[in-house]
Amino acid sequence: MSSSTYLKRLAAAVAVASLGAMTGAHAQEVKIGMAAALTGPASFVGTEIKRGAEVAIDEINAKGGVKGRKLVLIARDDEHNPVKTVAQYRELVEREKVVAMLGASNSASMLAVTPIVNDTLKVPVICPATDATEITENEAKKQGRENYLFRVGMYGTGQANFMVDTMVKKFGHKKIGLLNWTGGWGVTGRGELNRRLKEHGLTPVGDETFDNNDTDMTAQIIKLKNAGAESILNYALVRENTFVVKTKEKLSNDIPYVSAWGIAGPAFWKAAGTSAEGVLSSTTVTIDGPQSAERIAFINEYKKRFNEDMSAAVFAVGAYDAIYLFKEAMEKSGFEPAQIRAGLENIPEFKGLVKHFKRPVFTKDRHNAVTEEDMIMTRWTNGKLLEIKFDDKGPYVEIDASTKKYLDKSNMKLM
Repeated sequence: MSSSTYLKRLAAAVAVASLGAMTGAHAQEVKIGMAAALTGPASFVGTEIKRGAEVAIDEINAKGGVKGRKLVLIARDDEHNPVKTVAQYRELVEREKVVAMLGASNSASMLAVTPIVNDTLKVPVICPATDATEITENEAKKQGRENYLFRVGMYGTGQANFMVDTMVKKFGHKKIGLLNWTGGWGVTGRGELNRRLKEHGLTPVGDETFDNNDTDMTAQIIKLKNAGAESILNYALVRENTFVVKTKEKLSNDIPYVSAWGIAGPAFWKAAGTSAEGVLSSTTVTIDGPQSAERIAFINEYKKRFNEDMSAAVFAVGAYDAIYLFKEAMEKSGFEPAQIRAGLENIPEFKGLVKHFKRPVFTKDRHNAVTEEDMIMTRWTNGKLLEIKFDDKGPYVEIDASTKKYLDKSNMKLM
């Protein structure tokens, strides 16, 4: 054999060996996908989901991965557009071969992909951000088929129940006013709030709305005040609610204002400033006030890594927990999408950042991790989103580990 022939064969052998090693390494990757808004006005939601997932994945990989296999996050920017979400879900599953997904940044996108996920793609999805009830209570579930949609965040019916029940039962407000955004989430939220009030035998004293172009809600707020509203309930996001609270401040209107979890993060205080003082928000978690050691570690790692505070902590925390739930399911049941889906329904206890679930996180019939009993009501207080707790003296917030401030039930002001 000539030296040139030998060198050619050696080069070919090395190339084959290298390709084999690369293929082997690639086979050890476990791909998790996400398609959410990473640009545009709602990008803070998608960005927080992505960042929370990245922190969890790096932690897991630093400890050897899942059964020796490394997790990889593949993210796409759907620009908050359901059409793009559908296309990206197909691409991520069919071409990138992801075995699990994190949910999108808006309910419209998730509702668009839900039947495709259950009927065609068959890949488990955990939603940290989208709360439309029908995402998990979908046709597959109704028909008794395998349901691939799960959620660690709020869900619409439960959140509306929690908001109304808190104000009616815990604070004794019977004259409820509504002031909701005419955007998709506001429409569904308004319907849910009216439903729950009706179940309590109540009718809202006023049912006002505003659209995307409204920047001053003077007329609506004056109507609600004249109608005798004891509190105002709302579904809207940061931008819209900023205009609402600034209008309330301009009018010196101190009717308690309660919003769904669209404002449960620092992005709201950053936009609204002191106009947000005293505003209540339902949510699953807050990172302000006294915190567990695990949450403190996450907060510190986030700030160290991204050199800024979280703008919407609830979505970052939810995504972090979602990754660890996928890990638990993979370790228990395997790496195929169907095995992961089944494994998620078989996690008897889970200590996450949202909470320590001392019961099955999910079951076959319940794909919402957070129930009404797990939700919390919070109050914006001096730039902090503090959980409202109760003792025999009434509702209070903890400014720090040793300082309680009680609330006046009639106006939610600190006493």
